[in-house]
Amino acid sequence: MATESRIAALSAVLLVLGLTSVVAPPHALGGPPPDPVVVAAGDIACTPSDPNFNNGLGTPGRCRMKATSDLVLGIAPTSVFALGDTQYNSGSLADFNAGYAPSWGRLKPITRPVIGNHEYGTPGGGGYFTYFGNAATPRQPGCVRDCEGWYSFDVGQWHVVVLNSECTKISDGTGCAVGSPQQQWLGADLAAHPAKCTVVLQHRPRWSSNSFASADVAPLVDVMYKHGVDLLLAGHAHSYERFAPQNPSGIRDDVRGIREIVVGTGGSFYSGFATVMPNSLVRKSNVFGVLKLTLRPASYDWAFVAATETPFTDSGTARCH
Repeated sequence: MATESRIAALSAVLLVLGLTSVVAPPHALGGPPPDPVVVAAGDIACTPSDPNFNNGLGTPGRCRMKATSDLVLGIAPTSVFALGDTQYNSGSLADFNAGYAPSWGRLKPITRPVIGNHEYGTPGGGGYFTYFGNAATPRQPGCVRDCEGWYSFDVGQWHVVVLNSECTKISDGTGCAVGSPQQQWLGADLAAHPAKCTVVLQHRPRWSSNSFASADVAPLVDVMYKHGVDLLLAGHAHSYERFAPQNPSGIRDDVRGIREIVVGTGGSFYSGFATVMPNSLVRKSNVFGVLKLTLRPASYDWAFVAATETPFTDSGTARCH
């Protein structure tokens, strides 16, 4: 019997018995699972030595990692994309355990971490790689210092790539250059996973309407574009910014372009904007919150979920290439 027929039959029986019709969702009866929901944000937890730490609760405009992690717990996503600078100020293991762990660490089992510049405040990113363990180094199990920091995985029908945008910290300072191990791996990985929809996660944005944009990652963006990457998520700028799809030269391209969304709103502190970049469609400073993504087989929905103290919304949908 088809799923819909079984649902109708069960509902009819319940109604005859005078009971409320409460039927399990189709996927519980053998139908397709729901489209996965993921959450992304970077620039998250303060160190306990920060005067605004306030027992992990923060103060207005600072150290609000508990509030943003509460948002994520309420969403109950399939996966969490932590977009770098997860622990200020130097990413030490002690600070991870005291700052990140009681807040976003509650979601550690489903977190896919990205390394940022502040994690390298501890030599070799040792605090970050030790805290996240093999989740941060699936290509190098057991590595706890000077690890690659790039890897990939699948969520639903999407392919997800994590990159290390701290280009000067890896491969003898050439970590994002043409011909670098990371660039070569990225090309091979995308070629081996020709998914309909692909998202790349990294800490430093390629484009940003302030001083946080990184030209060093341009060779990686060239490879992304060649292989049809749909979405690029980044942090580093402590604000929210959504761009129209662009080619690597920053020219709008609604057919094959990469849509970048900067989500450095995980709770640490604010930063603003300077000269607005071409193709920047939405910008919001002084906001904390997370980006919620619904990853459909051939499209995606996005919605910014703001902390109650900094109300803001941005949402939409787009098809994959």
